[in-house]
Amino acid sequence: MDVLRFRWNGSELVDVTGAPEIPLYVADSFLLNNGKVVAYQRHLDRFAASAEFQGLVRPLDDFLSAVTASLPRTGKLFPRIDLTERGELELHIRPAPELHETIVLATASLDPRVEPTIKGPDIPALNALRAEAQTQGADDAVIVDAQGRVVDGSTTCLIWFAEGGLHLPPAEALRVNSVSVAVAKELAAKGGFSVSESWATPSDLEGVELYAVNALHGIRSAVSWVNGPSLSVNQERLAHWRQQYDLLAEELPEA
Repeated sequence: MDVLRFRWNGSELVDVTGAPEIPLYVADSFLLNNGKVVAYQRHLDRFAASAEFQGLVRPLDDFLSAVTASLPRTGKLFPRIDLTERGELELHIRPAPELHETIVLATASLDPRVEPTIKGPDIPALNALRAEAQTQGADDAVIVDAQGRVVDGSTTCLIWFAEGGLHLPPAEALRVNSVSVAVAKELAAKGGFSVSESWATPSDLEGVELYAVNALHGIRSAVSWVNGPSLSVNQERLAHWRQQYDLLAEELPEA
């Protein structure tokens, strides 16, 4: 399947497949598996909140309803909704890449983000950062702050189990408000685990169960870190957690 691209003209989505790409102000994406999505409304809400933060003043209800109506109900897809620098609203319908349960990490050489709390503007720079990690045999890059503390991944968010509970970087860490992390936190709490925020450097994560989460792959176990800490892998927890995450996928609403 080729990527299909549609632009909102104020009343309907118009096919603009093949038109030049426009830099992004805001983007949001999610795995669509035979018409089901995990936390679909949360993705729409995050997009709307980010678009408002970026200065969009017109209502999004009609656009988002058209998006919902236009999404296929069969196949495994990775759609993306955009607000471009020109103020245009778009829908990209893309095939999902191969999905994985595990991931290899490498520490990023720099933090290229200019708008770290908004998904969209930094996508090209983050993709380049991931490509750099891939040259080292990794799948994704880990961004650290000036103090060497883990903040985010180039395309994932990092969380870990330690001392009987789930940990994640604190709220003051500059990163996108992850829908998938919110879901993972709820699953951990439902399973009886404490959820807390704490700073950690890569060396602090030696021997820890580390997970990378995003809307495409769901929850993946980090099995190794190039030139970094040795990590623990709990296959039983991974299988259970992924199953619980996948069970949250719901049918798209009727538009």
